[in-house]
Amino acid sequence: MTTVATTPAAEPLPAPAKRSRGRPAHLVPSEIYQTRRDEILKAAKEIFASKGYGETSLDDVARAINLSKPTLYYYFPSKAHLFYRLAAIRTEEGLIGLAEIAKIPDARARLEALIRFQVERVAGDMQFYRYFFDHRPPLHNKRLKAEVKEKLQQYSQYFYDAVRHGIESKVIPPVDEFMATQAIFGATYWMYKWYDPEKYTVDQAVDHFLSLLHLQPAPPA
Repeated sequence: MTTVATTPAAEPLPAPAKRSRGRPAHLVPSEIYQTRRDEILKAAKEIFASKGYGETSLDDVARAINLSKPTLYYYFPSKAHLFYRLAAIRTEEGLIGLAEIAKIPDARARLEALIRFQVERVAGDMQFYRYFFDHRPPLHNKRLKAEVKEKLQQYSQYFYDAVRHGIESKVIPPVDEFMATQAIFGATYWMYKWYDPEKYTVDQAVDHFLSLLHLQPAPPA
């Protein structure tokens, strides 16, 4: 017996959604929108670094780039939102570099590259680390808060993976993985509190960190 396929009756199309008031959402930001947004972020970073988060106002940021405050609110609804967007961008930049380092197969070489990368990032922009970690405001935007948290977790995971690889390869003595990672991550991440470029070069700082680890050459396979 042959079954004849039938075409279901076409259902009427739903009515178009009512357009909400205000400017249309930027599903794909225009070039002008992105350029202005980048200008705001650049100005905010410079002012946060020079005045500190607490002493900076959105008026300061708007004034620096000849922008009205209502227009600034269109891009960033609060000073905290602007602050954490800068943190997310900074972390994203770091993740790109860490992803490349993670491709290094030799455990010792990977750890050395990881430590140098982190030291150079912190030493090269200590003002950012000062205002981000020492003056971090509360953030009530759940989506952005979760985004920043996830990126920071991804960042630290590269350190855990490198340390685990070092222990497994016998480049690092058989120590506790968590403790070793916290020691390396903390020492390099928090160096903005004590690092003085007039006393130590970046190369000297890296060499001191590496000597403390007592890294061993990876044994032959």
